[in-house]
Amino acid sequence: MGPADLVKILRFAADPDAQTADGRLTLTLGDVEQIMGEGRLDLSGGRSEDARRIKRPAKKASGDDLGWWDLGQGSYWVRYNEIVEIPPGHLLVLQPHVRLMRNGVWHPCVLLEDWEEQMDGVMLTVSTRGVRLSENAPVSTGILITRSG
Repeated sequence: MGPADLVKILRFAADPDAQTADGRLTLTLGDVEQIMGEGRLDLSGGRSEDARRIKRPAKKASGDDLGWWDLGQGSYWVRYNEIVEIPPGHLLVLQPHVRLMRNGVWHPCVLLEDWEEQMDGVMLTVSTRGVRLSENAPVSTGILITRSG
């Protein structure tokens, strides 16, 4: 798929052309929750309980159009501004954006077949030095691959 095709499947992008350059999708930060406490997991899921999450509002300085999150070391659940309409016969691989990793922040790679069914966000892990992230900061790079079989 070329950049023009990618623009068609990326909804709510702030800058569709820039976010589909080089045949890749750039997904941006929309919302942050801090993961607090412990979760409980069992095999059947009958007694499982997700860890508690606390919404972290973005703080805006006077005269600044964008809000910023000051994230200390830890784990955060983040959601994207965008939605990707994954075409039939394709899978979407999400990996941490290179700018995110250069700043000591990471998230696991994710493989998706259906955005609406499978995407609720990703867990960011922030290193000991912390990080400041703005609204619309690049979080993930998405690559579409053709599904075989």
